[in-house]
Amino acid sequence: MKNLAKFLFLPLFLFISAVDMNAADMKDFEQEIIKVSEKAKKSVASIKVEITEQQRARDPFFDFFFGNPMQPRSRKSQAQGSGFVIDDKEGLIVTNNHVVQKAEKIEVMIDGKTFTAKLIGTDPHTDVGLIKIENFKKGEIQELKFADSDKIKVGSFAIAIGNPFGLSNSVTFGIVSAKGRSGMRVTDYEDFIQTDAAINPGNSGGPLLNVEGEVIGMNTAILSQSGGYMGIGLAVPANMVKDITQQLKTGKKIQRAMMGIVIQELNDDIRNYFEIDKSVNGILVSGVEPKSPADKAGVQQYDLITKFDGKEVENISQFRTAVAFSPYGTKIPLEIIRNGKPMKLEVVLDKNYQPSDTPQELDRKVLDEIGLTLSDNKGKITVSNVEQGSLAFSAGLMNGDVIVAINKKRVKNAAEANQIINKSKKLLFTVNRNGRDFLVVINR
Repeated sequence: MKNLAKFLFLPLFLFISAVDMNAADMKDFEQEIIKVSEKAKKSVASIKVEITEQQRARDPFFDFFFGNPMQPRSRKSQAQGSGFVIDDKEGLIVTNNHVVQKAEKIEVMIDGKTFTAKLIGTDPHTDVGLIKIENFKKGEIQELKFADSDKIKVGSFAIAIGNPFGLSNSVTFGIVSAKGRSGMRVTDYEDFIQTDAAINPGNSGGPLLNVEGEVIGMNTAILSQSGGYMGIGLAVPANMVKDITQQLKTGKKIQRAMMGIVIQELNDDIRNYFEIDKSVNGILVSGVEPKSPADKAGVQQYDLITKFDGKEVENISQFRTAVAFSPYGTKIPLEIIRNGKPMKLEVVLDKNYQPSDTPQELDRKVLDEIGLTLSDNKGKITVSNVEQGSLAFSAGLMNGDVIVAINKKRVKNAAEANQIINKSKKLLFTVNRNGRDFLVVINR
């Protein structure tokens, strides 16, 4: 691309005076953006899905006596998002899991043509979904190529294409504002590309492209106080999307590398107890699985992991993602602090390693299956999340409810509660809400 290195993302009056741009340079750059936009017309999809939502209707009798005004009922509704073609021979389209995971009917529009689609698979932990359109003709769709997202630099140009608010093939332009964003609580495995290219509701699942028209990420979320664009969009990096979609195509369970440790964030109390200086970042190992890759590497309980594969460990989210997408059978350097002394280890991740159920994994199983997450809160077991439309939602459980007993057995903590839930098909919850107990039944 002619003279691209001369471009700076500045207000126009500074832009021209700083780099002495001429009209020809501007025209060349404009033509490159137009080419990318035109080429993507047969690649970017508008996705409409039909789902059944669980609602809760007011029950005046129960409301009067127990303060629980809602009872479940269902209704059909529609949702919309974006996607892009990754295989124009098979008709495969990648999008966000949250766009298609509950879809009963999927309709896809590409370049003015409408196709029916079926769900191939989803991975809620990375918010990646894969669908396949049917009855398309050769030349009607065109696949987009993936760039190596590890090589993308902060400041690189970024082009977002999608269907914000149902407005098909909307193109916006900006830069890569940051890389490696984690701890956003959007997905379980986070390594987001941040961009200021305008992204709004309906852009979910659409591509984030470089100036060559290659995919550097999949638009997933925005950070906003208004619900609309405020300059911060997040995209799943292309390498992660590519890895997950390749696995989804096989129909097998998604495989991710694991070390076999239980970890937790540092807080002031932990820092004071272990005498960890505030300038030191890392995560604390609170448990090690026997015969796990971590155990074989020599990792011990109470170790502080400060670096993984040469990169500083900032938080649990970033560390889990780094481990999950690391190669198997390769020595990976690990830096720890043990009893105040720095140490260097090497961990080899094993493809055949299967961890036992830790409290974190039990929480995830519960969330996935019945849509319920429990937390320990000042000696009480509280409901910290209820997934909309889930079994727990339909049963009437709400955030903030206190779980007193399960199957008539009083439970002491969230880990014990989750163990009972995972072993039982029929669940009787004794729940306290606003100081009053009531019963909730969930059949798995």
